[in-house]
Amino acid sequence: MKEVFSKQSKETRCYIMSAVMVFEGFNGVDDMTEIRGEMLLDVLGLTKEEIERFPMPSYAQLIAHLKLISNPEVRDWVITNTYSPVLKSRRNDALHDFRTFCDDLGWNKKEIKDSLDLIEEIEGIKPIDNGAKLGSHNNSSSGTGCLSVIMIVIVSTIICSFVLI
Repeated sequence: MKEVFSKQSKETRCYIMSAVMVFEGFNGVDDMTEIRGEMLLDVLGLTKEEIERFPMPSYAQLIAHLKLISNPEVRDWVITNTYSPVLKSRRNDALHDFRTFCDDLGWNKKEIKDSLDLIEEIEGIKPIDNGAKLGSHNNSSSGTGCLSVIMIVIVSTIICSFVLI
């Protein structure tokens, strides 16, 4: 996978790491967080210093940049590495935010579903609201989603500080 990522720009790899950190935040920090962070940085071909210098993007910036990724292997890696912590967290808000993220990316829904099915099989965990499908999350709330974006930024900043220490 390192070779595949080496063909992506450093900026794209930093955006990918930022997305992963956002969703890692839902799973919380434990003894393995720093090790997982170092392994992810290694796969992406980034150093701690490079990710520390990368300004934390807004949700809109993250989506705008990631939606341009055309390599199916990279898209699969992004989906599986953002979905795994969501799945492990067993949190409805994490699942909702992840589904919004997938919808906003606008990537091929079949590719995404295949990635989700694979990670669920590998992890041996199904989402907590198994009846809901990707693309059918409930948008009946009266808010604009700003709270979710603010939460994502706060959580990702916290995770970033722990991972990069």
